[in-house]
Amino acid sequence: MNDRAASETVGFVLAFVLVTATVGVVYATGIGGLYDAQRFEQVNNAERAFDVLADNVADVHREGAPSRATELRLGGATLSHGDPVTIRVQVNDTQSARNATYAMNARPLVYSGVGDSELAYASGAVFRSDGDASVMRREPGFVFDSRRVVVPFLVTYPRGDARSLSGDATALVVAYRQSADLGGEFDTDSSSDARVNVTVESPRAAAWKRYFEREGLTAVDGDASDGGVTYQFVTDRLVVPETVVEFELKR
Repeated sequence: MNDRAASETVGFVLAFVLVTATVGVVYATGIGGLYDAQRFEQVNNAERAFDVLADNVADVHREGAPSRATELRLGGATLSHGDPVTIRVQVNDTQSARNATYAMNARPLVYSGVGDSELAYASGAVFRSDGDASVMRREPGFVFDSRRVVVPFLVTYPRGDARSLSGDATALVVAYRQSADLGGEFDTDSSSDARVNVTVESPRAAAWKRYFEREGLTAVDGDASDGGVTYQFVTDRLVVPETVVEFELKR
């Protein structure tokens, strides 16, 4: 009887330990999965807010609105101005020595601090990065056509002293229109074409590469690993409008 009692006791202890361990593993896995799902949904919500931001900036950039404001829930993330993005457009007449170069630098707006995900708004485009992978979620307002190429220069930079915001509060991003004019224009006659090279230097160069390839441009330097790409298009006319927009970050 004592041996049987001891055996039953040992069996009960082992079963209890197994059940406890299983519950612990399921709990830890479930909590981790729930946390990952919450972070994923938070970034998705922020991406939708960036899409609204892009629409509002388009009102300032294209429609001439003096300013537009966009609300963004931080949820522990950081909203800041990232490293400058450079876009350079070089054009030359295929039948003469005529050529021109136009360039701009812009400070993108970046949402970061939620795992390894990041959102960025630059030059009218919205990007999402997860780890090392970056995709362009919203395309810029570039036009590539055999008769005309339009590369809008949207120059964005910080306004005031607040260069970043973080915490759980709701941030307000106010876009102010500062200036707008024709940055450049290049026409050819009926016997020649304009060979246009567009170079982008950006941490999200790989996403720009895929965008240019979708638009049918030819790679001059398609290696995005060094943070820059150059793609070419042949057309009759190049137009480079330029708009300067300031971003003010408020709580």
